Amino acid sequence: MHEFPRLKLDDMQQDFPGVFDVARYVDVGIGWLPIIREFIETALPMDPSLSVFEVKSKWGALRIWSDTPVIGARLAKAKAEIKSTYRCEICGEPGFVRRPPPGRYAWWQCFCDEHASEDQRSWGTRLQGPMYGYEQVEGQWYRYDEDADVMVPSEPPARSR
Repeated sequence: MHEFPRLKLDDMQQDFPGVFDVARYVDVGIGWLPIIREFIETALPMDPSLSVFEVKSKWGALRIWSDTPVIGARLAKAKAEIKSTYRCEICGEPGFVRRPPPGRYAWWQCFCDEHASEDQRSWGTRLQGPMYGYEQVEGQWYRYDEDADVMVPSEPPARSR
């Protein structure tokens, strides 16, 4: 795993007073800052008491742990996590989740070709499964519409039926 500029908890507490006050951990590449910023700027007006507890990368995607009962804020979080799977964590340009080959222990990461190592570029990209882009909130399914950049009500994905 190579080193690259990362967001830290202090940065987020300074940029978003109140939102990260109870956060334990923030550690993702600066390329995902616009995605996180969009989430907060969308969710906070809907839920002024929005709290984020943790932000990290898992399986090559952004994970935001927050506690909000507001559906619109929860959909903003889902959208951010989905969008991160095709944005380079280092620079924010279009990228791919890079999955190590079978039997190889390494972190899944979302990088563009420029920031992926030669080895990572040889891994290929993660194929999106049948649940990709979907989120269920309070029994209703939503799907990320990339062209409109919004979460839209949807029928359940075929795999969940």
